[in-house]
Amino acid sequence: AYRLWNTDPKGGFGPGVDPLYLTMPVQMVVADAGTHLVFHDNCWDGRVVLREGEEGVGSGQDRPGVSEMRMEGGPLRCWVLVGTPARVLQGWSGLTGGAAVPPEWALGYQHARWGFGSAAEVRRVVAGYASRGLALSAVHLDIDHYDGHRVFTVDEDRFPDLPGLARELREQGVRLVSIVDPAVKAGDALHAAGLTVGSGGAFVRDARGREVRGEVWPGECAYPDFTDPAVREWWGGLYEERLAQGFSGFWHDMNEPVSFAAFGDTTLPRSARHAMDGAGGD
Repeated sequence: AYRLWNTDPKGGFGPGVDPLYLTMPVQMVVADAGTHLVFHDNCWDGRVVLREGEEGVGSGQDRPGVSEMRMEGGPLRCWVLVGTPARVLQGWSGLTGGAAVPPEWALGYQHARWGFGSAAEVRRVVAGYASRGLALSAVHLDIDHYDGHRVFTVDEDRFPDLPGLARELREQGVRLVSIVDPAVKAGDALHAAGLTVGSGGAFVRDARGREVRGEVWPGECAYPDFTDPAVREWWGGLYEERLAQGFSGFWHDMNEPVSFAAFGDTTLPRSARHAMDGAGGD
């Protein structure tokens, strides 16, 4: 069974843990008889259950399976594509949009983990790859390079010359990638700037117009409403500073979006409202 609802799995996950960080409502079956792909086109909370067919109908690998889709609302709409694996994947990307072609360096090995507490630690890890003759294309800096875990900041004490570090690594063929969390610490300068965006501010609100708050790494946070074009333009502009600091890419994390709730789903409440490019909705 697969739940189609994005939540944080609270620190760890393995085989059988559900739901995970993402919703991928796509089912692809590759068999001797042919390949088919089913895209469950519905953004409501729901569940897809895959199980074996009835006893006495076929045997072993020849027995037809059963796929059950149960959604809390919205349309029961599925796109079914048949053909070769390449054909059905091409058809699916035609419906949903194809992925952008990545830069060549992004196809190389990348080192990402929490715990790069300083520029010195980054240099130590990169030197370790070089001394062992191991290829390294990029190093990802997690929230520990932020000042107080606040997005789009840098801890100047532990990373005093981030552009210099980036240039040094680029000379060795290694790129720097910055984590970006879609949660803004309530009350800080970025939050104040977001309140001036558009007609009602940049952040998700509830049905009463109150700003939705949650707990993320910096503490109490507000959440940008990326379904508002004014917010997308504002937030996109914040990346310019990261690029000027020498970063070559971005690691988007916590974008379920996550709130460290004590109970229930670790994500935004159902009461949250979104701009939906002018249409409005939950």
